[in-house]
Amino acid sequence: MAVEENMEVSSGSPISFSYLKKFNIGAGVLHLFTGILMLFLGLNLEWSQDVYSIYLDFQIISLDPFEFLVQPTPVVLFTLTNIGVILASFPLMSALAHFLIAYPLNDRYVANLKKGMNPYRWYEYSVSSSVMIFLITFLLGIWDIWSLVMIVVLNAMMIMFGYLMEVLNQYTEKTNWSPFILGTIAGFTPWVVLAGYFNAAISMAETNPPTFVYIIIAMYFILFNIFALNMLLQYKKVSKWKDYLYGERMYILLSLIAKTLLAWIVFAGIFAPF
Repeated sequence: MAVEENMEVSSGSPISFSYLKKFNIGAGVLHLFTGILMLFLGLNLEWSQDVYSIYLDFQIISLDPFEFLVQPTPVVLFTLTNIGVILASFPLMSALAHFLIAYPLNDRYVANLKKGMNPYRWYEYSVSSSVMIFLITFLLGIWDIWSLVMIVVLNAMMIMFGYLMEVLNQYTEKTNWSPFILGTIAGFTPWVVLAGYFNAAISMAETNPPTFVYIIIAMYFILFNIFALNMLLQYKKVSKWKDYLYGERMYILLSLIAKTLLAWIVFAGIFAPF
């Protein structure tokens, strides 16, 4: 107890490390509940979708004169059927991360917070948010395996630029924004691709989608990227964000609220009856 109290005093923050431990445990419990419920519902609902790879098919039309035709040919690589399990892994990974931080990794977590960083946050986000962007792109009709791979990798890179932002700025008097800028570019690119696919889909449709579809896509974008705003406020030291631990608590709160809403919106979109 004495060690913990010394840690809290040395942080210079009204937010104690013991409070953050309890906050992580609470968030972990709620994520765990969501994950178990989604796993149960997902395993009891039928859903499947083919995943494709598109190859170029060369066809010789004539030899004299020589003419050939090149056209894309989609080939089914596999059929994804356990989407409920994949979706449930999103909150379950978050729950696991919170519990690890609260218990076996708590001393390291506190030591890193004192230096103005939390690497475990970025490790977990790089995996869990990549699962979510995969599901969002899948829901919006991107079923080409290599497009999915590029989107997932770009998203993971965006998250690791957040990790790099914290690592670099431990040693600078003036904030180095280059990781934030590069991460923004990496993270924004998948949404440009998503917008392109969605725009192509609605332009070919006979009727325009209802307004709520646009609202849901806007919610995807806002909820998915609101974490960048927290980092911006943290490094700009705006109001309460001058305290790094306040920003850390906001990350935990955002993780709980935004991830839960995202998970249920995607769940409803995938399993909605047509």
